[in-house]
Amino acid sequence: MKQSEWISNNILSIIVALIVLNFVLISWGAMNFGFGARKDLNLYDLSAARNKTLLLQQEALTGTTTDTSITRLPVASSSLKLTCSDDDLGTAFAAVRPAVVNITADKATTSKRGGSSMTTTADTLLFDDPAIRFVEEQSLGTGIIVDGRGYIVTNAHVVATAQNIKVIVFSFERKAYAAEIVLKDIAHDIAVLRIYPERPLPTVVLGDSAMVKVADRVMAVGAPFGLEQSVTAGIISDDKRNLVIDGMTYENMLQTDAAINRGNSGGPLVNGKGEIIGITTAIYAPTGVFTGIGFAIPINQIKPIVKEALAR
Repeated sequence: MKQSEWISNNILSIIVALIVLNFVLISWGAMNFGFGARKDLNLYDLSAARNKTLLLQQEALTGTTTDTSITRLPVASSSLKLTCSDDDLGTAFAAVRPAVVNITADKATTSKRGGSSMTTTADTLLFDDPAIRFVEEQSLGTGIIVDGRGYIVTNAHVVATAQNIKVIVFSFERKAYAAEIVLKDIAHDIAVLRIYPERPLPTVVLGDSAMVKVADRVMAVGAPFGLEQSVTAGIISDDKRNLVIDGMTYENMLQTDAAINRGNSGGPLVNGKGEIIGITTAIYAPTGVFTGIGFAIPINQIKPIVKEALAR
């Protein structure tokens, strides 16, 4: 049989076979290369997937979302760290509170240094306990525990005329201890007291006052008017204020608008990290009480005095 006759006799089968083969090739190409009718659809799917990926990346960076149906996966990176806001004064107060004490005395009398107007241009700079005659068990001021064995820092003018000094601690329970003066530095208005607790006491963390900047948030802790463990907050108004009080010059004092009143003397000025950056000492007081301007001794001036006291 000639080839032409075979083709003529099987033409229908050949056509069917070619159609089937063509269909198979088109289907295979569409699935693997996007040929044929699905080409546009596959390109659209790839573009949409790419756009969705870019959108997810943008949302992860900005913290926004445009599709609440998206399930977000956790991001793992060694660069991610937990942080704490410097404005968390509640946490800072909790860190220092157990080491802030109240200082009282059986008897104390006023003196020129602690009870009258101090020499300034405006005649209105006062240590924060202006002219008041103290009575029995009168609250004198505040202090901070700097060593767990019972060493406490306060202002020298707080204990200048005090007799039978007592320190009230709040770390485990409210308890009063008899105190002795270990060291008194009049030039810096700092005194270090010693009590003898039954067990080690919690201590404060002394910060670095050289790192203090104007407008930093701070708080003062103390016993204004005998109100123990009171907290006030404000900012640093100036970090290098020179003052003349009672004829003595105090350099580079920290100025703050955190409320300081009688009884705050010797208490801590605390930054947002719970570190002590100063000891509250004086106020600008034309009326005898706090008017929005207070001063603290930078803690870096106090560290050498503490070191000397602990070495005795």
